[in-house]
Amino acid sequence: MAKSFLRSTAGTTAIMFALASPALFCAVGVGVDFATFTMKQQALQTAADDAALASTKQLALAGSSDSVINSAAQTFLTEGLRGKSENAIGTTTINRKAGSVKVDVVEEWTPFFAQFIGANITPVKVSATATLAGESRLCVLALESNSEKAIAMQQNAHLQASGCSVYSNSTNGSGIVISDAATIVADTVCSAGGVVIKGGASNKAVLTDCPIMDDPLASHPLPKFIGCDFTNTIVKSGSVTLQPGIYCGGITLNKTADVTFAPGDYYIVDGQFKVVDTAIAKGKDVGFFLTGALSTITFKDNATIDMSGRETGDMAGLLFFNNPNTSTSSNHVISATNVINLTGTIYLPNANLRIDPNSNVGIKSAYTVIIVKKISIEQGPDLILNTDYNSTKVPVPAGIISKSSVVLTN
Repeated sequence: MAKSFLRSTAGTTAIMFALASPALFCAVGVGVDFATFTMKQQALQTAADDAALASTKQLALAGSSDSVINSAAQTFLTEGLRGKSENAIGTTTINRKAGSVKVDVVEEWTPFFAQFIGANITPVKVSATATLAGESRLCVLALESNSEKAIAMQQNAHLQASGCSVYSNSTNGSGIVISDAATIVADTVCSAGGVVIKGGASNKAVLTDCPIMDDPLASHPLPKFIGCDFTNTIVKSGSVTLQPGIYCGGITLNKTADVTFAPGDYYIVDGQFKVVDTAIAKGKDVGFFLTGALSTITFKDNATIDMSGRETGDMAGLLFFNNPNTSTSSNHVISATNVINLTGTIYLPNANLRIDPNSNVGIKSAYTVIIVKKISIEQGPDLILNTDYNSTKVPVPAGIISKSSVVLTN
């Protein structure tokens, strides 16, 4: 009886296995189909990304035609899919107003097993869109390459950069930090690394993994000067006009000083440019070149700052220019409550800038561009970076408008 039972059980098992085999083979086959689908999708997506980036770079070139942009996309698709998919078809959609190119790729593919159970995995479709970031106007560029908080927005700070881009070159995962009710309003906010948003907000989604943006003023020639015209200049009261020249030991305006800077270049050597108390500093067609580890900007208290940058000469377009060859990183502070006009470019490539008055900054500026190593905006200021280039004689330095970078946006 035992032998008979075992023979009966073995036969039943064989029958059950035979009955289940088609389902098992089908399940394995479907798994293979889905694996093949995933591989095809990844290959198509990589090719579409490369094609979108390449064709958008063509879009950035003046006078580029639609045919050239389409050709660039097709070339990269062909190369990217060589040996992987010869049947894929790519289409390009160009949006010049948005500064973007979208590449759609479709491959007709018939799976062997999945079609028998109605699995909807064909055709394989992918899409990639690349956009010009900072193509037209640049307002903020943080040059720091790898540390956190290259751009830090904290404690109710507000940055309004309507019509222009805010860009961080830091590849750190926290290259841009927006926290504690801080906000950014800009056409584009881009980080070469990542972004951390904790209780803050940006009007546009912050783009991450953006390409590094070259310093547009890296090749700007350094002003040349010899000796000292003035030493340890301090003005405490009265209406005074200062003349262009070489100010060794810096310039300090305090108490009730009311100082007008005559048009020209000011060289601040080994000393602060300091405006505090209720002092007033104003001037048109002025540029300040700061050199030496001690040469920093310090605007504090209830001081008033109302200045526009150079209109001509070697410093044209610049308001503040910190010598990039300074051996140590310096710290500049704008905390004064009446910083109403900063028209021009603030170029502090090897320095950190902190802006923290609980008031408007730059509200009357025609335009302001800030290029620094790192920038921290906190404790309630409204930093307003306008882009009304036509309302001032202060020119925009080359590269501020024409510089372009291309990023994938989806």
